[in-house]
Amino acid sequence: MSLSKKNKFFITLLVLFSSIGIVIYTYTMRAPTTIENKKIDFIGSADELLLIILDHTEEWQDKIVVVSGEVTNKDDKGVMLSSKIYCQLKQTTELQKINLSNNISLKGRIIGYDDLLEELKLDQCIIQ
Repeated sequence: MSLSKKNKFFITLLVLFSSIGIVIYTYTMRAPTTIENKKIDFIGSADELLLIILDHTEEWQDKIVVVSGEVTNKDDKGVMLSSKIYCQLKQTTELQKINLSNNISLKGRIIGYDDLLEELKLDQCIIQ
């Protein structure tokens, strides 16, 4: 049994579009990279980070940093380092380990600088 040219063309297109669809689906549905596995763009103190970021806020958006400083405030979702950097913790159960006036080091993602409150905001923070 022989297939006509028209049928061969449609079968080829069907296979081609199905292959493209499978590739796009597997690319878009893959698991996101966790904060633990991402490359670190800055390691240092809270004061050093603020000096760098204040001049180039947009360039530091979504960058991964390891920042250390004194815990000056604590709420139910995160901590404040050196009264200038708010770190929202990935696991809020880790808040019991943190005491005020302790020096800690956190790894997190920069989400922006709040001009009104004059503080840098980090999310997905984990204790180093």
